[in-house]
This record gives sequence, C-alpha cells and structure tokens, in this order.
Amino acid sequence: MINPLFLPLALLLNYCAPTSDASALTAPDSRSSAASSGPSAPVSGRLAYDFSQPAATYPMPAELAELSGIVFSGQGQLTGVQDETGRLYEYSLTDKRVTRTVDFGPAGDYEDLARVGNDWFVLRSDGTLFRHSASGTRQYQTGLTIENNAEGLTYDARSKTLLVACKGSPGGNLTATKRAIYRLDPTTFKVQTPAAYVLDVDAIVASVPKPAGADVAPETARKGKKGKKSKQAGGLKGFAPSAVAVHPRTGHVFVLSARQNALVELNEAGELLAVAPLPGNLFPQAEGLAFTPEGDLYIATEAGKKSGQAMVHLFREQR
Repeated sequence: MINPLFLPLALLLNYCAPTSDASALTAPDSRSSAASSGPSAPVSGRLAYDFSQPAATYPMPAELAELSGIVFSGQGQLTGVQDETGRLYEYSLTDKRVTRTVDFGPAGDYEDLARVGNDWFVLRSDGTLFRHSASGTRQYQTGLTIENNAEGLTYDARSKTLLVACKGSPGGNLTATKRAIYRLDPTTFKVQTPAAYVLDVDAIVASVPKPAGADVAPETARKGKKGKKSKQAGGLKGFAPSAVAVHPRTGHVFVLSARQNALVELNEAGELLAVAPLPGNLFPQAEGLAFTPEGDLYIATEAGKKSGQAMVHLFREQR
C-alpha cells in the first residue's frame, strides 16, 4: 500500500530500469558453481578505497536508526530498508532527507534489498523474499531459515540472478568456520546448491595484520593501563556477513561484516583478494552496501550507542 502522502509508486519504480524484469532474471551461467575463499586463496592487495576519509556523509532520520540495507537507485537517490517495518525509504542525497516511502509488507526483521528492473526484492532474516511491484507484493520461500540468518541481498547483473549472504549457519556440508553466499533460482527464487561463494572465516581473520607488538607481548598489547582490553590491540576476530554487493565493472563480490566491521573483496572465482577493517568511529555497526555505476561505494551503518543516528558514508574508488 502506498503512503497517500507521497507520489505514485510508478515514479519510485522507474528511476533507472533499462531492462525488463523478464530479461533481468534468467538462468545463471557456469559461474554459479561453488567458489571458495579458502586458505589457499591469495590475498593480493588492498581495496581501492580509503575508508578513513569519506567523500561525503549522509545523516539518516530517527525512523532509519535501524537502517539495514541500501540500494543506489539513480538520480541522486538511495533507497533503504530498516529491520522493523515493511517499508521502502527513498532518500535524496542532495536534500539529505527522506522524500518518499512505500509500504510493501508487514512489520518484520528485514535485512537488505535489491532492485531488478521495475521490481524491488526485500530479504527477511528468516530467508523469506518479498517481491514488490506496481501490481503488489508476493512472498517466496528461498529454502533458507532463521538458522541461516540471511542478511545480505544483491542483484548480480552478469549472471542475472540474486545473491543472498548468510550471517548464520552456512548450510549444506559446510563447517561452522565457513559462511555462505547462495544464488537464487531466477524463477522459483529457491537457493541453488552448492553455495555460489564460500567464505573461510579463519582465512579472512588471518589475512588482517596484527598491530606492532601483538606477537611479541600479546597480553600487554591487548590491555590498557588499567588492564582493560584495547580495541586497537587485536586483529580481526570474526566475520559475519551483513551485506553483499557486486562491483559494476569488475564483477568482484564485496561482502560486509557488522561484526568487527570489515569488508572483503572476492574475485569471480571466489578467491579472497583483499580484507579491509573499517574504522569503528565511522561504523558503529556496518549494515549496508551500494555501488554506483562508476564504482563508488556507499556504506550504511546503524546508529551507535553514542551517536544515536544512522549514517551513510560515500567512498570514491581510487582509480
């Protein structure tokens, strides 16, 4: 149901949809086979972004304190979802405010969204997928459950399929130290097995350099003057996907983790290319990723205990 205070839904759904829905979702090609970021995968460099210096920062209103997913919807707009209400929020990057909302479903734990042609897809944490169009909203059971804790959703334009990143159980025969990204069948929206990408948490953690002195005197490095643990002392201690996005030019898969605040880059074969810890002062809880067509990157964070306000930061790709 469209909020009567705002313009018709058709305006929201027609910003940048050059392809029809039928052509945008098709059977995946050979890239749908499982790919892994296992220990043998080389970490060859750093991400092409300076995460200490946002090019711009956009404050979110109180109603988006629980901002959980974003999409760059074109013409200076972000569209977001939060994890309590079944509502899409259109945010003007020029005016820095919400300009339009659209209701698509009941209250629920919504984690991310993606746009395919004229349709919006919204992911709930129990694996239920909502497809919202001008004709209404339909629900699909992906085969994932609350144990998988589905958190990330994105559209892969190269394979013309949706990808879902699981924060919880990876499913299948994967061990607890793995995290899975599944591709959805473009017709039924059921998960395809095996997983399209498999993240090795141990390999990701091991690839982050420890601070100077951590190996020499680990107990001293971990504690401050009063014996309290220091956030700056240890390296990355975990990785739990909260968002996923595909780079528009390279096709590389970027996966965000709200736990420990980090971002990883995988190539199309699933090899781990780079891991970047994100500064805690900018990201109390990193939750959303969105690329522009040029490769610039928006990262959303929920409100922290100190700030009380969600933010979206823009980072320019260093070409």
